[in-house]
Amino acid sequence: MHLTEHAAQRSQQRGISQEQVDWLLAYGKIGHNKGVCLYFFDRVGFEQLIHEVAPVHQTLAQRSRDIFVVVADESVITLGYHDERLKPQKPHRRLRRGTPSNAAARRIHHRTH
Repeated sequence: MHLTEHAAQRSQQRGISQEQVDWLLAYGKIGHNKGVCLYFFDRVGFEQLIHEVAPVHQTLAQRSRDIFVVVADESVITLGYHDERLKPQKPHRRLRRGTPSNAAARRIHHRTH
């Protein structure tokens, strides 16, 4: 997959190799956030990578655990190390008017109505 200039610059700054990006695109999970595809390793995909990678590349593979890649229009836009801001969004679940938005309050509300 093609890396934009911005992604190539971020890759160099953050010490993320092209091989790590390729592993993530092959074994990573896809989430959607703010209109782009977000690739990241879940437990299953990461374990599969560790089992299938050559012994020579084990240390590099271990360092790949927290990497994310943002893809749009078949190009890698940016990449880096996973943090709380880039979690994939869950589908929006609409609440009825008058229903509390807090989960605990919603359970109490449903028991009484």
